[in-house]
Amino acid sequence: MTSIHVRSGLRVLSCAVAAMSAVSMTIPAAAQTDFQGKTIRFVIASTPSGPTDMAARVFAPHVAAHIPGKPNIVFENRPGAVGVIAANYISNLAKPDGLTVGVLLGMVTSGLMRLDGVQYQPSKLRMVGAISATQVLLARKDLALKTPSDLLKPGKPLVLASLGTGSTTDAANRLFLDMIGAKYQYVMGYPGQAETILALSRNEANIANASHTTYLTRRDSIRQEGLYDAFLQRGELKSDGTFKRNAQLPEYPTMVEVIEQLKPEALKSADFAAYRSVVGSMAVHYSFVLPPATAIETVETLRKAMSDALNDPATHTSVQEMLKSDYDFVSGSDGEAIVQDLEKDYNADPRIGLRLKEIMSVN
Repeated sequence: MTSIHVRSGLRVLSCAVAAMSAVSMTIPAAAQTDFQGKTIRFVIASTPSGPTDMAARVFAPHVAAHIPGKPNIVFENRPGAVGVIAANYISNLAKPDGLTVGVLLGMVTSGLMRLDGVQYQPSKLRMVGAISATQVLLARKDLALKTPSDLLKPGKPLVLASLGTGSTTDAANRLFLDMIGAKYQYVMGYPGQAETILALSRNEANIANASHTTYLTRRDSIRQEGLYDAFLQRGELKSDGTFKRNAQLPEYPTMVEVIEQLKPEALKSADFAAYRSVVGSMAVHYSFVLPPATAIETVETLRKAMSDALNDPATHTSVQEMLKSDYDFVSGSDGEAIVQDLEKDYNADPRIGLRLKEIMSVN
């Protein structure tokens, strides 16, 4: 059962995923695009300081160092409509010359649903590479949650900080809470995940979402503040259709484990089919993409640069020092295969779209 407040102011993974961090792509030097003396603009689908912005600014310099000609890079934030504005721009307005790279979040589900304002098709965007992600559910300490079953009898009414209509991460949280039968309210109107996390400190809400990288980066300060901490994780969908705990968060149960414990019958529901689709899309959650009409040699040049950079042990070391966490890289070709699988599964099971549109309050 839910009530809404507005704040002012599948089968998804292909076999290729098992080897997603595999081999760097090799293309003839003559076929590569030379970027010497040029500037590549990374268009980020979020506000500054959010997890998508962080992904762009952390990984892009490493990628640029492996691009032929070592171009300059600049960043531009185009937040809005939970990533749709930036995705539309890359798909329809950006020149397909390799000099504009979109850094998108959660673009698959919004695109498959054809939400209002969506003017792109996920499978048409050319994937350079992606960073997989999972999410954690943060909970304030004054909820007195000791075990997952306490979500059904919290110390205070549950209030979820929400990005609002069109947010797939919010959809997954709400599908989970609905499946276990938890009562909650949700407060909409926050522009980004950084603001929903801040809402916990301000006691405007008592549960919120965070990417696992954001959480791991801030974990020490979160625990020092002592107002809230991670409670559960979304988990990761494997190629055999089961869910696993993220290797960096082994102590936190997945939401699916909780469903199996509290409401196992929900595993056959439309809610769970929709949940699987959303969580599956997290395999390519932070997507580096090019416009659909980009020349194949340019696509392959940037794919190779990203693969070489993110499979480099030095990059892993640098990122771990900066973010206090590691990352899972998906190559551009594997990423496109994942998106195509998600699209097939979505079209094959009409319950997914119907339930997501309902839970996300869209027509």
